[in-house]
Amino acid sequence: MVRIYRFVFTILLSGFAVACSASNKYTQQIDSIVTDAMQRKAFPGCQIYVLKNATPIYDKCFGYLTYDSSMPVMPTTLYDLASLTKTTGTLLAIMKLYDNGFLKLSDKASDYLRFLKGTDKEQISISELLYHESGLPAYIEFGIRNSSQTQQIADSIAMQHIAKSKRGAKTYLYSCLNFILLKEIVEHISGLTLNAYLFKNFYLPMNLHRIAFLPLQCFKVEEIAPTLKKIKAPNVLLQGIVHDPDAAFLGGVSGNAGLFAAAHDVAWVHQLLLNGGDMDGKRYLSYETCQIFTNCVSASGRRGLGFDRPTPQKPLSNACCSDSSPVSYGHTGYTGTCCWVDPTRKLIYVFLSNRTYPNDKENILARMSIRPKIQQVIYNMINDK
Repeated sequence: MVRIYRFVFTILLSGFAVACSASNKYTQQIDSIVTDAMQRKAFPGCQIYVLKNATPIYDKCFGYLTYDSSMPVMPTTLYDLASLTKTTGTLLAIMKLYDNGFLKLSDKASDYLRFLKGTDKEQISISELLYHESGLPAYIEFGIRNSSQTQQIADSIAMQHIAKSKRGAKTYLYSCLNFILLKEIVEHISGLTLNAYLFKNFYLPMNLHRIAFLPLQCFKVEEIAPTLKKIKAPNVLLQGIVHDPDAAFLGGVSGNAGLFAAAHDVAWVHQLLLNGGDMDGKRYLSYETCQIFTNCVSASGRRGLGFDRPTPQKPLSNACCSDSSPVSYGHTGYTGTCCWVDPTRKLIYVFLSNRTYPNDKENILARMSIRPKIQQVIYNMINDK
């Protein structure tokens, strides 16, 4: 009997050794991709965090906050999420309001935002904002924030710009203005600022402590990766101040950008959605709402309700690796971030970097397809197990 147990133990140990060997092979491949990218100055450092079946299977930090190699990236380091704010923040709030019956996807944005009444934006629906099919222009530069302007005046100026902008056809055109308006809708309905609403309903009860708008109010500057170094006199280092100029004009709390976080917290926000709205026995969103928002796709097939989707038919514009399921959903961020959820594999992949440091003129990260390459290695690793 002892011999049988020993034989079984040997087989199990052998299997474990093979699994470790395979895992090491793939982790070495990720190391190689990241090291090469850092040497090419694609980014000074990054965090990669992967969940499989709600369990971390990869969690590693690389490099430094800047190229001077003085401060290493830590698991607690906060990164400017840029447009990843849309799914990690703003969309959660919209889903909660929808869940509670405070808004419908067919509602008009002008039902809540009176400055759109009487304009050619009056008939834009909530779903069109989420699908990026509102006809709003891709971008409006609100201008440089004057230090004498109050937040109320700055917000008013920005909304006037949007109301007066030229609306195009209601076809797919990615625009941050859509999520800027969604943030205004959240605040109009809830009576709270977007950041207060998210912390009350999600981040605090979920025990997520490394995620925040306006991070300098609660974190030390050295805990945050800088995103830009302006070389014109006087030198300005953006570290803990949102990189996106429109979000900055709006005071750092915006629907399109402004959220800072560590990879761990980004992953668990999206795990909540993959779980169908439940986390640790507490329900934050209904299963039905999670299914609607993560499964609905626009008529063009290009976007989900707030989420980006894989575009395998257009490899050059596909933000996912080739093995990503067609039902995957997620988002990327201008500063060099992404989070992708694959429901068929119960897989969540987060990559955070500050590729815009010291300047954002050249996007080596995108040109080298670093994020999809790493994602593909992760798929290869789980396929091999």
